[in-house]
Amino acid sequence: MLLPLERNPRYQLLDVWRGLACLMVVLHHAGFAVLLENGSRAGGWEAWLRWATVSLLWRMNLGVALFFVISGYCIGASVDATRRRGLGSLAFLGRRIWRIYPPYWAALLGFVALIGGLNALGLERLTHGDGAHALQLDAPTALNATQWVGNLTLTEEWRPLVWHPPERRVFTRVAWSLCYEEQFYFVCFCILLIAPRRLYGALAVVTVCAVLLRVVAADIGRYSQIEGAFPTLWHEFAVGLAVYWRLNVPASVGAKRGVELGLALLAVAGAFGGLSTPVPYSTAATGLFGLALIALRGWDERAIALGWLRPLRACGKRCYSIYLVHLPVCTVGNLWLHEQGLTGFWMRVLVMIPVVSAASVAVSWLFFWGVERHFLNPPIVARDPLGKPRQTL
Repeated sequence: MLLPLERNPRYQLLDVWRGLACLMVVLHHAGFAVLLENGSRAGGWEAWLRWATVSLLWRMNLGVALFFVISGYCIGASVDATRRRGLGSLAFLGRRIWRIYPPYWAALLGFVALIGGLNALGLERLTHGDGAHALQLDAPTALNATQWVGNLTLTEEWRPLVWHPPERRVFTRVAWSLCYEEQFYFVCFCILLIAPRRLYGALAVVTVCAVLLRVVAADIGRYSQIEGAFPTLWHEFAVGLAVYWRLNVPASVGAKRGVELGLALLAVAGAFGGLSTPVPYSTAATGLFGLALIALRGWDERAIALGWLRPLRACGKRCYSIYLVHLPVCTVGNLWLHEQGLTGFWMRVLVMIPVVSAASVAVSWLFFWGVERHFLNPPIVARDPLGKPRQTL
């Protein structure tokens, strides 16, 4: 018999964190307006201020790492609720497929239509440019059939490990993280299928094995042979799983402190280059973020009542749409505004980046209303042994 959870696992502040994370990603991509800026022409305090601005915009890419942690928490809640209701592993997998793939395919079609349309009009400079002021986007014809299969199935990040050539090429650029999420979900599905009553133990074993595989592969020079596969970033997703277990599952005080110590050690290891990832310091950021989520759990009810957090919560509820469709707006917007004369460094920082970021969020809200909201899964209501409902994520 499964013991009842210690509290309702619905962590409402996660919507605020989602909103912050997705806006960080938007600012990072809009920030390509200045990220390659050469500040050598400035001197004194202005040179320092330019450096600080560019560094801040570059660090906004840590939003993806925060997403992995949040996803780990939410999937931990979903897997746990699924087994408590006795719905089975296929129900969990079906909900994930319904939630992720249709909106992604719609966004992918939008990318193709926008880029293909601009190219057909002779405006390819607005999607490709010279790489100096925006993240460049590929033409649909730049990918071959194999790469398109990888993109449509969200397997392109690891597809070259089993099916090559050609080289990996993620058409939307941002979908690389979804290729990892798809693997994380599948691993959780397999564990739910094979060991539903040993869920947490099985997840812990997978985590240890994934980290060891990653460390050994890097140590012997074979990292390229697992690059793109889930073990390379599983530890960041596992932070969210650990936070879910620490906050909601009955366990001894020693075990809970052990989780906190593990997160602290992960943060220290990440700060000194251990488990390095394509996003610098993301391992350290995820460890610290996990500790913050644990510390802030008791403030959840009071925090969500704060009016100034409502815009972030609203963005958080639409974060998937923002993540999916913001990049073309950032790219086209940056290059078009540059053609209109916004060429100075501070004009790009103070006008171009805010305008393009706001436009990206606005288009994303329209996408949410027109597409994503139709594929939202209803919440799973888990019941404890006494029949008391416990709403989960």
